[in-house]
Amino acid sequence: MKYIILLSLLIITGTQTQAKVWRINSNIGVTADFDQGAAAISSLSVVNGDTLYFEPSTNNYQGFTLSKRLVLIGTGYFLSGTNGNPGLQADPTGAYFGNATILLDSTGSGSTLMGLNSINIGIGPNLGSATDNITVTRCYIGNIGQYYGYTANTKMTGWVINKCYISSFGFNSQVLENWQITNNIINSSASLGNSGNFNLLIRNNVIRSSVDLYSAYFSNNIVTFNLNTTYMVNTTIKNNISTGNNLPAGNGNLNGQSDAALFQGLTGNSTDGQWRLKPGSAAIGAGETIAGITPDCGAFGTADPYVLSGIPAIPAIYALTVPASVPSNATSMQITISTRSNN
Repeated sequence: MKYIILLSLLIITGTQTQAKVWRINSNIGVTADFDQGAAAISSLSVVNGDTLYFEPSTNNYQGFTLSKRLVLIGTGYFLSGTNGNPGLQADPTGAYFGNATILLDSTGSGSTLMGLNSINIGIGPNLGSATDNITVTRCYIGNIGQYYGYTANTKMTGWVINKCYISSFGFNSQVLENWQITNNIINSSASLGNSGNFNLLIRNNVIRSSVDLYSAYFSNNIVTFNLNTTYMVNTTIKNNISTGNNLPAGNGNLNGQSDAALFQGLTGNSTDGQWRLKPGSAAIGAGETIAGITPDCGAFGTADPYVLSGIPAIPAIYALTVPASVPSNATSMQITISTRSNN
């Protein structure tokens, strides 16, 4: 364990030029900079632009209020067990939050959340202004939406939610402007229907329930639900696929498909990998043609697809071999490290 943590830290810090990387580890007996995210954020030493790296731990990480502009990095999710993706991290323990809530404050605007496992993301009391320019990528999210004490119709601009595995998505009480929601797997409804919304891009997602939209561009998605377009107002709907029959005719939309005909399925696949397209799927090459390129529909379409297990876009050690014992008179030992970039 300690070899993996040390080597991972060296790899990460080697890619940083100015901002500082802080180690967060909740394991008892492990020496790190902090044991929880809240302790790091309350520290005067942690400043805007720094990175918090949540290391693998057998103890859950707790929720906190993100009140500084930071980069939060975890180790991904679905790393082991039934229908997991083994072999992506040398330590599959993971940095697990257990559906703890990260509450976003306006002072955390400009932050990035990457590779976090089992978090809720909430918008609550925000000092009277919006939380803007948030990037959430490669995260496993239980729920993302308004939280206790939120201010109705608060405007939030410039969010990017990309390559995430999401259980529930609800922002009907907030005004969203210039949002990009792309290449996600959303297992429940997506509620983004505030009449104040402007310029939402919803592209290349798998959505497993209903969708409410206002002022959006909705394309290349696969909706495994009988979509009610009555709740999609001022929205362009192009090149989508549905298992129901309510997509508007034309514009490359296709109704009446089935999960079995579209996807590889869970047998022999991981929880997220099951949503890859099977050979002969109607979603292959069914996306909107842009600049001469016609992508697939769904989360794994486009040149920047969903990444299994949300492995963060930093170098990672996926295999490490260390001798079981070393002679007492040895002056060196041989270890084998296997790494990948995960871009």
